[in-house]
Formats: sequence, C-alpha cells, structure tokens
Amino acid sequence: MKKITAFIFCFIAFCVLQSCKKDEEKSISFYHWKTKYSIAEAEKGLLKKANSEKLYLRFFDLVYSQEENRVLPTATLQISEVDSTLAIQIIPVIYIINEVFQKETNPSQINYIAEETLRKILRIKEKHFNINTKFPEIQIDCDWTVSTKDAYFSFLKALQNSKSLSRFGEDPIRFSATVRLHQVKFPEKTGIPPVDEATIMFYNVGDLGSMDETNSILNLEKTESYLSRLHEYPLKFNVALPIFGWGILYRDDKLAGILSDIDEKQFKQSFTPLDKEHWFVATEETYINGSFIYKGDKLRMENVTFSDFKKLQKLISKAAGREYSVILYHINSTTPQNLNIDELLETVH
Repeated sequence: MKKITAFIFCFIAFCVLQSCKKDEEKSISFYHWKTKYSIAEAEKGLLKKANSEKLYLRFFDLVYSQEENRVLPTATLQISEVDSTLAIQIIPVIYIINEVFQKETNPSQINYIAEETLRKILRIKEKHFNINTKFPEIQIDCDWTVSTKDAYFSFLKALQNSKSLSRFGEDPIRFSATVRLHQVKFPEKTGIPPVDEATIMFYNVGDLGSMDETNSILNLEKTESYLSRLHEYPLKFNVALPIFGWGILYRDDKLAGILSDIDEKQFKQSFTPLDKEHWFVATEETYINGSFIYKGDKLRMENVTFSDFKKLQKLISKAAGREYSVILYHINSTTPQNLNIDELLETVH
C-alpha cells in the first residue's frame, strides 16, 4: 500500500513535468468516488500542490429497480461539511448503469429522467455548497452500447435542453461524458455522444473474470491496440488515468468480488503469497471492508507502477495529436500518507 502512495506522488510530479510548457503549469484534476464526501488534510495539500482547479465529485448513481420497475438514484453523496477554503470548481458526476437505457427507451420517460437528474443535482448543490462555489460542468458516466446508444444520447440531449439549467446560475453549464477506449476506436459503431467534451478512460481495460489476467487496471498492450484513431476523435477530450489499486477476489476459480482500500495489517494477517506473482490465498476466514473471505479464497493484487504510467503517458501523447488535461482517479483517504509533496514537486520547477 505504501508503494501505491509513493507511486501516486511520483506520477503527479511526472504529470506536472509533462504538462509544464513555456513555464505554464497545467492543472491536474481528481475524481472523488466515495459515497461519503471527505477531504483529509493531506489530500487538501495534494489538491493545492497539484494546482487542482476542479474536483470531479460523484453525486449519485442511476440504476434500474426490478422491484419498482423504474429508474432510481442510489449511492447518493453523503456530505457533513464542505471546506469552503478549497478554491476548486465542483463537477458533479452521475454514474448510470447501462441497463437504465435498455429498459427506458420512451422519449417522454427519458426526458423525465433527465429532469429528475438535474433536480437532484440542484438539491445537493443548494443544500451543501456555498453560493460562490462554481459548477461549470456536469459529467455523465455510462458505458453505453450499440443497443442503448439512441436512448442514452437522447438523455444527454434532454439534459442540455432542460429549463432546470437556469437554476445553476448565469454562466452556461458544459456537459461532458466518459468514453471507453473501444468507443474511441469504433466511433461509427458506438457513436459520438452529443456533449461539449469527452473524458477518455485509460483504465479497466482487462478481464476481471479471468484468472489469466495479469492486471485489469492497466494493460499497455491492450491499451495501445485501441489508440490508432485517438487523434481523429471529433470531441475535445481530456484523459482519466488511474492512481488506485485493488484486489480481485476469486472463489472456486470464479470472480467473487473486488476489494478496495485493503488494510495492510489485516491483509498480511489473513493472506499468504502464492508462487504466482501478485497472487495470495486466504489462510483464515475473515471480513475485509464488509466482504466475507473464506479460507482458500484467492486474491490477485493489482496496482499501477510509475514506470508503466510513464509508458502510458507516452502512448497517449503520441496518439492524441493535441493538448489534453489529466484527471486522476481517484483521491481518497488512503492516497497521500507521510510524504513530503514539496520536495517531490520541487524537482519540476
């Protein structure tokens, strides 16, 4: 876990170095993906030292409820206090399960869902954030498919045509959408989302269910295979890159779950290494972050090395053919620990 932390700060320094052209620093933004909003003191320092101007804050998810036979919000952001001293813009992010647009195809219903989405964003904004906090953009995160493209794109258009947008203030709201690499390579098939800009996700390219997978977060060979048409992408885009690790849990050689933010002490107590690199086996029954672990369960630990990140940056820079901003996924309570950010970033000034 400490190796992950060291890598994160090295990567930030690398990003800043790569972004500093003609003595100008390009800001690096972050995703905040946890349901409970919290920015620890170390993370506040990280935001400032990385010159972050935006925080992409997951507000809630939209799922389709089989029981109620309708679309419902879930995992709504819980906020107890917002630090008004953070000089950042808030970008609400709404994650939508693709099933929503498999079930909901009626235009009037799609318009209704769009209106309710904006109203819920507004309720969170007005309840928890200072009137001076800027909300210049709304991002929608959905891994749409060919079969859901029309319904999803109609939803995006409905958001932008909503009368509720006037309640966000005088400045116009920009809309962005996340785009997976396969959607970049095959735009004729998957379509181009009708938004102002895209955030292209350069992680989670592997097969979680396969025990033959080495790293589902970042696979440079697979990533490179999708980049031949990146320079042609018609939307302005930024790139989302991972600064996280996790454990992929298997039971009886089948995917059983994903374990994030694993406590190092508990991990060492309950798992022992296998002969295969990055693989471990549970030596006892235990709970980790609410998940029950059986003795004999296998765990593949996945992280991203600084070396691989430099290679990824070079791949993107070469293929993009344009300037782009960086969003790091994601900032959380286990990110910055006991590291001198000043000394690290000094090397790039």
